[in-house]
Amino acid sequence: MPKREPPPKRDAQSPGYVPASMLTDGDIPPVNTNGNYIVGPTHEASKDLFQQEDVPQGRTVDFAMAAEDSVIYPGIARDKDTFGTPDPDNPARLIVETSRPTPYERPVAVYVPQQLQEGVEAPFVIGTDGPNYTLFRLLDNLIHQGRIPPVVGISLANGGGDAQGSQRGHEYDTMSGLYAEYVETEVLPRVEEEAGITLTRDPDKRVTMGCSSGAACAMSMAWYRNDLYHRVLSFSGTYINQQWPWNPET
Repeated sequence: MPKREPPPKRDAQSPGYVPASMLTDGDIPPVNTNGNYIVGPTHEASKDLFQQEDVPQGRTVDFAMAAEDSVIYPGIARDKDTFGTPDPDNPARLIVETSRPTPYERPVAVYVPQQLQEGVEAPFVIGTDGPNYTLFRLLDNLIHQGRIPPVVGISLANGGGDAQGSQRGHEYDTMSGLYAEYVETEVLPRVEEEAGITLTRDPDKRVTMGCSSGAACAMSMAWYRNDLYHRVLSFSGTYINQQWPWNPET
């Protein structure tokens, strides 16, 4: 199969793009209008993303989960430099013939705040595409400021690759509760064991979060398993039809 050409550089002012209003740096779109706006290219990163003096720092526990230990996700991968082809009878369906069983190792990082009382069932936020240690510094600062209660942070990596035929795509782009089941039955028990904590079963005290396909995954976790999650943080969600294998029901 020939290699795919490099994608074009995106310039929203080029012909063919939806007309948009360019905002000056720092401005935001008016709240009383509908339209396509391009926000300024730069911003100052919040100080809450960085370690601050005199702020108690939580402890971090790191471990890895191997594919061979998983009942739900034994692992797949698409061969390097290969891509799917559209089904001539259904352009919404992508045919991938170069995906095969492939093991992976999944790094996991767990943040436990100093302020968490011993013996309590801890609320938690769990994020995709980790480990994300910036999230843990953010939790340090927000907890110290009293803006959120002491919450455990769980940040785990995907199983590798991207989109159709990959382990990441299988996990994040599948419209089902399968990933939530994987987290519930395989990830969370391991987190409790490694970190020596007890996690809450209250869906109001559980947050799932992610970006791009990870955001779609976070939404699916709560959509299909609202008995487990009531709170979702979705950043730039990839809410498009790229599930593989094809499932006409979703």
